[in-house]
Amino acid sequence: MNCQIQKNDNQTTDQKTYRRPAYNVNESEGAYTVEVFVPGVTKSGVEISLEDTTLSVVAKRPSQETPEGWKTLRREIASGDYRLQLEVNAPVNREGIAAKVEDGVLNITLPKAEEAKTRKIDVN
Repeated sequence: MNCQIQKNDNQTTDQKTYRRPAYNVNESEGAYTVEVFVPGVTKSGVEISLEDTTLSVVAKRPSQETPEGWKTLRREIASGDYRLQLEVNAPVNREGIAAKVEDGVLNITLPKAEEAKTRKIDVN
């Protein structure tokens, strides 16, 4: 696989259990876009960091209380927080990184550094 952004399988010593969210990585001429599916997460519940070449996303989902008098008969929607770590093996403009969460989808834009952008060379 020739992908410049890929899953990082490094284990951490954090004892809390996280779920790995589904995600997509797309590339355009000027940027990489990481689309992370984090249903139920709001803007204030997201933490993103880029340390060395590791992009880390932690998304905290508010717990849902069962109303008094209700008994859960079946639960398919898991509760808990999300964590995703990706290796970014391409030069990016760290100052231009932007993120937005909307409708349960976190979009992270990693602009390519100038030296990584395709340069068209005119032929004389």
